Amino acid sequence: MAFTVKGVVHALENFTGKKVAGTSQPNITLENFRDLIETALEYARVQSTDVKLRRTGDPSPVTAHPGYEAIVHKTNPDAPFTVVLDEEPMTIDDVIDILKHRKRVMENCARREKLVKAVVWWRVGKPPRVIREEVWREEVRLVAEAKRLGNKPPRSIFGTDMESEVLRPVENDKRQEMKVTLEEHPAGLTSLNWPEEHETWYNQLLQHELNRFELELSRMEYTVTMGLKVGPDGKIQRRRKNRVCCGAL
Repeated sequence: MAFTVKGVVHALENFTGKKVAGTSQPNITLENFRDLIETALEYARVQSTDVKLRRTGDPSPVTAHPGYEAIVHKTNPDAPFTVVLDEEPMTIDDVIDILKHRKRVMENCARREKLVKAVVWWRVGKPPRVIREEVWREEVRLVAEAKRLGNKPPRSIFGTDMESEVLRPVENDKRQEMKVTLEEHPAGLTSLNWPEEHETWYNQLLQHELNRFELELSRMEYTVTMGLKVGPDGKIQRRRKNRVCCGAL
């Protein structure tokens, strides 16, 4: 879906045809739009198979988030890094439905992204910068509370022997490793990804392309509403003024 929306945006940006009167915006009919989506679906199939997924480990149940289920991108057994696309074929109407309800889809993407990030951090540990910021915020809160109550402010852990221990990430599902050929990795060993790391990439791509689609629609609407003519260089062309010779009056 992410690559399909990307293809639709690209097609809209480069569409040529009869212009809307007084503007440089081509007039796009529903039939044109469905043709663009059909082409975008073909483009998406090629792009999706070109993306090579890294090997995925066998994840443990996420105890911190009950009910969570990972979305696993299946790969071809004969080509372990190639995504299988034929299980749930996407239609033109499916794409139109996604684009029509894009705001709701983007909200769902944002919620899912937040959950997926939390799961990844639960598995491999939070980045040190995130832990540092959380500890700093907690210290600021404790100092403010101590001042309010008239107590002695607590000592900061930063700059002490405890700092490295406090800022160390906690791994609940250690990353697995797998022996591979030397052609695949010079060490003969590779670390396996978790399903969430693949999902977040596609999720962010879909959000980004839906935002681009929204911007392209706004640009088209603005061009028609304001009656603008935009040149090949992307600059708005000035309207020609009719000049009347004084001798003709």
